[in-house]
Amino acid sequence: MMSSEVALLHQLGRDVMPVIDRSQVVYVLMEARPTELVAHVRMPLNFALVLDCSGSMHGKKLRSVKDAVKVVIDQLSPIDAIAVVTFSNRAQTILPSQPAKDPQGMKARVETIRAGGGTNMPSGMQQGLDELFRWEGTNAIKRMILLTDGRTSGSNTCRQLARKAREAGVVISALGIGADWDEKLLDEIGVLSGGSEAEFVRHPDDAITLFQQQVHSAVDVVVRNAVLTVQLPQGVSPRRAVKVLPTISDLGASVLSDRRVVMPLGDLEKSHPPSILLELVVEPRSAGLFRIAQSDVSYDVPVLGLRDQRVRDDITVTFRSDAMQIAEANAAVMNFVEKVNAFRLVSKVLDEYRQTGKTTTRLAPNVTRVLDAETQAALEQIQLGQQISQEQMKSIGNKTRKLTQRLDNVL
Repeated sequence: MMSSEVALLHQLGRDVMPVIDRSQVVYVLMEARPTELVAHVRMPLNFALVLDCSGSMHGKKLRSVKDAVKVVIDQLSPIDAIAVVTFSNRAQTILPSQPAKDPQGMKARVETIRAGGGTNMPSGMQQGLDELFRWEGTNAIKRMILLTDGRTSGSNTCRQLARKAREAGVVISALGIGADWDEKLLDEIGVLSGGSEAEFVRHPDDAITLFQQQVHSAVDVVVRNAVLTVQLPQGVSPRRAVKVLPTISDLGASVLSDRRVVMPLGDLEKSHPPSILLELVVEPRSAGLFRIAQSDVSYDVPVLGLRDQRVRDDITVTFRSDAMQIAEANAAVMNFVEKVNAFRLVSKVLDEYRQTGKTTTRLAPNVTRVLDAETQAALEQIQLGQQISQEQMKSIGNKTRKLTQRLDNVL
């Protein structure tokens, strides 16, 4: 079935496989890309900025965050809405949700934010959601930017609010500034809301760039509620599904079943569509052309009044008995495979280090060579039984999730 709004594309690790008497792994790289026919779509935005203003945010951090909020305000149009909520011992609405029609007045309100007190993040999240629900622009893209530099009580409440956000179509972009925030909790908040793991604001000045990226990402959304489903025939089973773009994220066992893989993709952006790397185990086949999967993406384009649209794609592999006819590996796909394996092993090293202060996992040269020098040096310290800082740990996790971003035009 053809579709004019979304192109469903795939590449195989190998298009031609050998006929052998054992199962083989087939790598399938899939992308759901909005087409030029929806490139003009610009949906209104409904933003809530939920900001930590506890005592530890005093000084450079708070100054940079204020400047970042002002940049967001300048990037919005009158059809967009914005609210600003702060939290310390309690939440406070600095700027109630309203259309972005008075940038100067809004920025003046942002300047009134002061640092002091504790870190009551659940109250800030709840108030941020309340503000988002106050303004219901037609087909608006609802986003919360949640920024903190510390740890909070009520972490289970934060998780519950993230799930509530997802049910309401609100994606939370969690940002941790400095070295002392709870990485596990912020990662979970982002993922539970339908977004990605937390972003590390390593230096206060980086806040402006990261806030800008969040606005650009929201403006770029043209397709909503996308779900990728892969149906498998007898003799083909799924082993793993990993989102590889815009960042690496293992989708886990919950998306896998014996003959089916269901992967919610959420919002599709024009410039940075998601890509999925699927590992399939194919039982022995005779020579010939076989369909090993059929993929299907369902989606909405609310601005055009389109609901539950679908596009399908057959995934086939040719099996040959003649070794001379076996295709060479697709370099782009295998590069993704390499970087996903590096991400997985580095994540294992970090998990072991968090739990025991050391690691037994060894990183082979083919893993370390895709990492930057700073990350390699920090991992070598761990391998040698030495200690690294919280900042280094957060930096390693943040960088390895982005290893695939250099390959964002391979399809």
